[in-house]
Amino acid sequence: MAKQLKNTLWITLHSLAIVVTFTSLLTGLRISTLSKSSIGHIEELLPQGQVHSVHFFSAIVISAIFFCYLFYKSTSKLQSPHKKRSYRKASARYHRTITRAGTLCIACIVASGWMLFVGNDYISTARQIHFLAALGVLLYIFLHAGVYLSTYGLKILGYLLPKIRTGYRTPVICYLSIASITALLWLLITNNSHHRLTAKKIDPDFFITIDGLAQESIWSHASPLEIYTDGGANFIDGSSTVSLKAAYNQKEIFFHITWEDPTESLKHLPLKKVDSGWEIQQQGFQNFNETRYYEDKFAMLLSNSCEFGASGTSHLGRKPLAQLPANWHGKGYHYSSSEQIHDLWHWKAVRTNKMHLADDNYIGKPDIVRPGARRYTAGYLQDGKESGAYLMNWQWYSPNKVTPKRLPKQASSLTSYQHADSNSDWTIAWFEYQPYQRKEDTYPSNTTMPSVLYTSNRFEGDRADVRARAIWQDGYWSMEVVRKLDTGSTLDIPVKDGICLWVSAFDHSQIAHTRHAQPIKLRLAEQ
Repeated sequence: MAKQLKNTLWITLHSLAIVVTFTSLLTGLRISTLSKSSIGHIEELLPQGQVHSVHFFSAIVISAIFFCYLFYKSTSKLQSPHKKRSYRKASARYHRTITRAGTLCIACIVASGWMLFVGNDYISTARQIHFLAALGVLLYIFLHAGVYLSTYGLKILGYLLPKIRTGYRTPVICYLSIASITALLWLLITNNSHHRLTAKKIDPDFFITIDGLAQESIWSHASPLEIYTDGGANFIDGSSTVSLKAAYNQKEIFFHITWEDPTESLKHLPLKKVDSGWEIQQQGFQNFNETRYYEDKFAMLLSNSCEFGASGTSHLGRKPLAQLPANWHGKGYHYSSSEQIHDLWHWKAVRTNKMHLADDNYIGKPDIVRPGARRYTAGYLQDGKESGAYLMNWQWYSPNKVTPKRLPKQASSLTSYQHADSNSDWTIAWFEYQPYQRKEDTYPSNTTMPSVLYTSNRFEGDRADVRARAIWQDGYWSMEVVRKLDTGSTLDIPVKDGICLWVSAFDHSQIAHTRHAQPIKLRLAEQ
């Protein structure tokens, strides 16, 4: 009886491991499509939608099963009465080798996965190990299960799936124990797994200049929080360490944020004169995934929810919801599955930094499809504004040839932009340029012109609630941000004790930003 129970325990663990391993592999490969474009070739086979929570839950179950398996192996030898003796003798060495290799891959997946979740200096290496180990598990499944299927056919499933057999009972307590342990781990981790950022309380009369220099004494005394983010385009190993400090008074919340960025990138989709006219310099903008001719950016998401996957707003895949249009880049959409609003502050090195603002946006329910709009952004939307804007300096978009809206009144104003290493102000002042006329377009081929057209100095209204200014020096951006604790807008969430934050850095990329798994919980210190 003891022998039968041991084998039933093994079958139970084995069967559950099959389900959660496939779930983890499929959801993990979907998450990997964010930074590994080669996986996009099999995206039709992968699940779509809000896969982060599913992936993390399956990781908890795999971790529990893995340690149960190690405990089982340490207390008894695996015995399988269903295998034929001749087959066992002929293939024991092969399966022993494959099983050990597969166990090693699963151990690497579990260890690297938790390293990714916690976050550390080796996050890029851990992500690479995690991905390679996942490929190793796929190969293990083929080499291990494939041999059994080719030998026994589908009847092998009768040995793998647990069921009640004559003479002994399926240990239901095993299922209940694993389920209970998994539920306990899930509750403990989801309720306690977050970074903590403490905002120091300051006197209302203490003045902070929003200039990115962070010269005020408060910043030297505030405790920093370092967040290891990765998965972004163009960064070294795709990662950037973000440091945050926070302070507040009765009316406003202040942040000083620094992040690693090897280059200051200000060339935002510049226009270049060619023999046939003007064209936009780009390599992926036609699919809304530009990773070369784009400005640096930084985003901060604020939410009353601390759910994984950016408060549950990250929905992956080309068409994560049947009612939504498919996205062109295949990565997914941000939107809220409920009525909840999530605040999004989006600083842009060219389009908003000169305004001393971060674009005040929000993530809500999926927007309606608007005929004539080139891009559909689902729930990622902008707060309203009363005036102020920036425009792109072309009349109608085309990946080949465009007609500029305006040309300089003085041709000499473009001189500084003709140098390859120029990091000038890549914006166009509306009144320093004039409406485009073909007869005035006498610029020679290879002339470069900025494409960001300022119609006024800054936004006014809801969209201008977040003031921000950043400077780049020696491989780091330094940014100061301020906003009212409560703007009174229905599109903003009040900043209060216990809200959660997520941060993302962009290195001259449109959507390929860095990310982190655990949310940042904000604490407003009383003293």
